[in-house]
Amino acid sequence: MSDKKRPHVRTETEFAYTDKFAGKQRRFTPKSDEIMATFKDSATPDVAVELMRSTHLEISQGVSYEHGFAALKTGPGRDAGAAVKALEADPRIANAMPVMIDGEGLVRYFLPDEFTVQFRNVNRNQAEETLRAKGCAMVSGQRTPGYYTASVPEGKGLFETIAEFNKLDTVQFAEPSEVGFNDKLLYLPDDPEFPKLWGLHNTGQVVNGVAGVADADIDCAEAWDWTRGDPDVIVAIIDTGADLNHPDLQANILPRGAEDWDFADPADGVPDDMDGHGTHVAGTVAAVDNVIGVVGVAPKCRLMPLRVNLTTGMNQNRADAINYVAAQAAADPNRRFVINCSWKMNGDHAGVHNAIINAVNNNVVVVYAAGNASVDIGVTPQYPAVYPEVIAVAATDQSDHRASFSNYGAPVSVSAPGVNIYSTFPDDTYTYLDGTSMASPHVAGIAALIRSRNHTLNVAQVRSILESSCDDINARNPGFAGKLGRGRVNAYQAVKITPAPPLPFRLLNKYPFPQKNAGSSSALGFARRFPMRPVLRTALLFLTQQPWSERIYYLNPLNGAVMGSVDPVANDTIGSLEFDGRFIRVANVTVGAGFINSIDPVTGAQVASMPVPPGRGEGMAIGAGFIYYSTESLIHVINIATGAVVRSFAPPGGTCHALAWGRGFLFSGNSAAGVITVFDAVTLVVHGTIAAPGAGPAKVEGLAFDALTNQLFIANQSENTIYVGVVTL
Repeated sequence: MSDKKRPHVRTETEFAYTDKFAGKQRRFTPKSDEIMATFKDSATPDVAVELMRSTHLEISQGVSYEHGFAALKTGPGRDAGAAVKALEADPRIANAMPVMIDGEGLVRYFLPDEFTVQFRNVNRNQAEETLRAKGCAMVSGQRTPGYYTASVPEGKGLFETIAEFNKLDTVQFAEPSEVGFNDKLLYLPDDPEFPKLWGLHNTGQVVNGVAGVADADIDCAEAWDWTRGDPDVIVAIIDTGADLNHPDLQANILPRGAEDWDFADPADGVPDDMDGHGTHVAGTVAAVDNVIGVVGVAPKCRLMPLRVNLTTGMNQNRADAINYVAAQAAADPNRRFVINCSWKMNGDHAGVHNAIINAVNNNVVVVYAAGNASVDIGVTPQYPAVYPEVIAVAATDQSDHRASFSNYGAPVSVSAPGVNIYSTFPDDTYTYLDGTSMASPHVAGIAALIRSRNHTLNVAQVRSILESSCDDINARNPGFAGKLGRGRVNAYQAVKITPAPPLPFRLLNKYPFPQKNAGSSSALGFARRFPMRPVLRTALLFLTQQPWSERIYYLNPLNGAVMGSVDPVANDTIGSLEFDGRFIRVANVTVGAGFINSIDPVTGAQVASMPVPPGRGEGMAIGAGFIYYSTESLIHVINIATGAVVRSFAPPGGTCHALAWGRGFLFSGNSAAGVITVFDAVTLVVHGTIAAPGAGPAKVEGLAFDALTNQLFIANQSENTIYVGVVTL
């Protein structure tokens, strides 16, 4: 509705309506610190940023630029009622109302000027004529016949309008137009047997005759909003093979070609499963997300079923299979590999251990079941699970208790669901199985999701993410504290903390500093229309410290040629700068820290000063009416007109030595790490990272961004060099 004129609705004090469908009276209490607001005109990131700047409100749950609304939260000591009045006076806002809390204590996000209505026993023309007669504009005709989203009539209230429509005999029900924020995090696939997969999504449902405990699962549904896998991430299932024609596996099995995938039978290269164990494991990892049967943890990853004999087989053949995966990983740098091994050996075996080390050295994540003997494998070793290179997995049940059969002990890395696990089985069937064999593929699937989100991670990084994102289940397992690994794995937390992938950055040029650094800071700023008398020129503003005798240089961005310079009078320890369209704003890192000063670009005279939070002024960027100001450990958002600090937050990339702004993003430079983190200036969600070019311990001491060309300028103080490149956002 953002491209249509919204009505001005009446502010109500009674928040209730009769739910005609349920036959209940619904009453709501305004939430004291959260508001729903709709925009008059098209909403953009710049509009949202400016709204936050002028109202001192922050985005809470989210903002929809397409539909034209935002959920906002108030600051300390300010209630929603006062904020609603302020918003109603804002020329960008159509209507605002507090977020509501219903009789069950649930938070409800209603739009103040929209409602939905389901008509009955009338045709389309009659329904739409009723809306027009009531003064309601049709926002959208839903796909369900007779179901509409409509605007509240001009001058009327939301709940008043709903009550009026519910009195009509032709209306089945009318209710508020409600926003569901972050509901997509709970992606529930349409595979009909998904409710049986309690390990992926446990609501306390009864599975195979056993009731579970809500959320005693790996939070897979929530993780799928971040990623459901990548076809270039391959999970090798070294097991009894797989039903290669199973309708829930076939589409995800990597094409084999002429490769021999049967390590148990030298006369046959096809890894057909005659047992069922491998097929079951494969389904838990990556059963296809379709309308058939079940779904795997990583349903968009590929499966490589490698058959070994787990009944009377040879350990050396298993070593061959692991080495085969290592060779595949070495041969194809564009793919990432995970191995799942749901089997044991009777003792230490050099061939298998060597193969595991070989795989890990080739960046393959290796996951092993911990075993089903209900013993402490720190005392009674279970090989290969005790090898330090593998991720060893214990099993839990539907209540987050250790499965009665599961091994435990210090060598266990993590735990995962392993009881009443429903998955694919040969001959296009499905069945329940128990065992750490069933727990291990849950972990292999999460490892595949992590690798799908960021291909650059190595084995140690994937393992660290898996272990550090676990849910603590010690309280539910007295006597086993510290013996079930770091806890039960959590796919959502794992993908959430997985670092953002690198953004494409193409180096275009580099040129030397016009003045070598002899202090502690450098600074960059970009101006498309900079006053270079007698004309306006595009300029890169540069400064690097020469204590007590600093100059701000105006450089040609194409080649670094000096076009002019100025002495910033009385500002001799500058750490950051930016052009605001009229003056050069500078911040000091030592003398004068705690102020942003305005410098005349022609004379260098200080013409104004603004107090800001104390600390080294290491980074500065200006955009959408804000100054983004870094004091290394914090980034402060400052109203450029009033100097008020709107909010402060820790840099998502760690310490921030430099800042740039453009296209709604902030670029934050961690100089020592040589990493530039790009994130949304409003929501702070990390978009990606850039590895700074060059060498040395001070690789990102200045940043500037040209939003027109997507060119990023990076001051490498260690090399006294400015690098220029194009970033793909």
